[in-house]
Amino acid sequence: MTIPQPRQAGIIDIGSNSVRLVICDVLGASILQSFNEKVMAGLGEGMSKTGRLSPQGVDSALKALSRYRAILRALNVETWQAVATAAVRVASDGQDFLKQAGKVLGRPVRLLSGEDEARLSARGVDLSIHNPVGVIGDLGGSSLELKRLGISNGPQTGESLMLGPLALGDVISDPKELRRRVREALKSSEILAGASGRFFAVGGAWRALGRLVMELERYPLHVLQGYQINPGQIARATKLCVDSLSNPAARQQIETIDKRRAKYFPMASILIEEIVTQGSFEGVTISATGVREGVLHELLEMKLEDPLTDGVIAYARLDQNQVAFGRALHDFIAPALAPQPDLFGSPAADIRIERAACMMADSAGRYHPDHRAEMAYDQALRAPYLGVTHPERAMIAYAIGCRYEKDFKRPAEHVSLTTEMQADRARQVGLLMRLGAVFSGRSGPILRRAALRRVDDVLELEVSRRDANMISETVERRLSQAAGQMRLKPRTSVR
Repeated sequence: MTIPQPRQAGIIDIGSNSVRLVICDVLGASILQSFNEKVMAGLGEGMSKTGRLSPQGVDSALKALSRYRAILRALNVETWQAVATAAVRVASDGQDFLKQAGKVLGRPVRLLSGEDEARLSARGVDLSIHNPVGVIGDLGGSSLELKRLGISNGPQTGESLMLGPLALGDVISDPKELRRRVREALKSSEILAGASGRFFAVGGAWRALGRLVMELERYPLHVLQGYQINPGQIARATKLCVDSLSNPAARQQIETIDKRRAKYFPMASILIEEIVTQGSFEGVTISATGVREGVLHELLEMKLEDPLTDGVIAYARLDQNQVAFGRALHDFIAPALAPQPDLFGSPAADIRIERAACMMADSAGRYHPDHRAEMAYDQALRAPYLGVTHPERAMIAYAIGCRYEKDFKRPAEHVSLTTEMQADRARQVGLLMRLGAVFSGRSGPILRRAALRRVDDVLELEVSRRDANMISETVERRLSQAAGQMRLKPRTSVR
């Protein structure tokens, strides 16, 4: 199977708070950012009182757009689109700004409706969360967009509520009035009525809130994508944020997370707490993707597919031989892993994680042997590929560490990222990958001529007669190590 051809594209997002340029490398269903810059222009500052865009914000935004156009030209990015959202949509002088912005950029700016924002944000979440079920909420500077995901009953179109921090600026320092107004507005939401599953939080304010929860919980993996927060953690973070309005120590604590957004933390936390309560959600999942990725998906006419394998290929920069080896390696070890209890809800869910680990099995070949396991583990744990939860990400990383070092030890603080069953399976996958790599010389064709299977209480490696000399002492030793981890006996055979 050939590797998809990489493409490059850019998105300029003109929001109520910030103006941002993101340039992405797209490979198949994978989107990896290669450039990300924002200017906190504050277009929507004061708009709740004047009905117009901030003059200072307009000047700052136009300067940023001029810079972004120069960057796109210099980097030879030909495929790009500029979009504007709630502040420009609502402001009485929004159309005037769009004309000025179009002149600066040399092409028209697309003005998104509230329904567009909800739909494209949902598509962005679909690209990064595997089979999401629940509701996405994209919190911008002026508005909150909501849309259901993976739920067939209820409204299928999105909705937009003016619940952003700039729209609520007059009550942002009054927690009781803020909560009352938020609660009243959410009662009108058809999307939240009867919703279930998880709430997928999109937007800078909620990403910052996610970082705050990580700090409060002393969570060991600082990767926001896919980070899950339960209602109790939300309540604790909200209390701190509300306290920050009158308590200097609390304010200093949240300012260490994001000083520029600190004044919006009380609003963002109260809003998400009320949403979770009203929607009866299991909890919150932070999504680092949203409307920008949705626009990119539409611009490039991408198919809505699982991005995990393509993401691994793109991030690790795997060549054709490495991809062929990874695919053959998974086909080689899969029969030895089945049947076993499901780790992530179904055999198919487990297989996609095991396959992703196999795709990274040759990702650290160029690293120095003394550091190979540690570097490969850290790369797999923190890499910006999409489509995995934190336990799935941690299992892939642990398997890769064990692939490069038989007795690989994770940092102690990372042990809690997986269950013991997930950790045991990761060790099994890692040692099986070690076996496949040394037996085949990291060659896909040789692996495909062999078979690895369970036969009662035996782990059997069967090879063709032409490959009998591939069974070296090292291969025998690694077969024994893998069998021991799986509580089986090793055996080789020649057919």
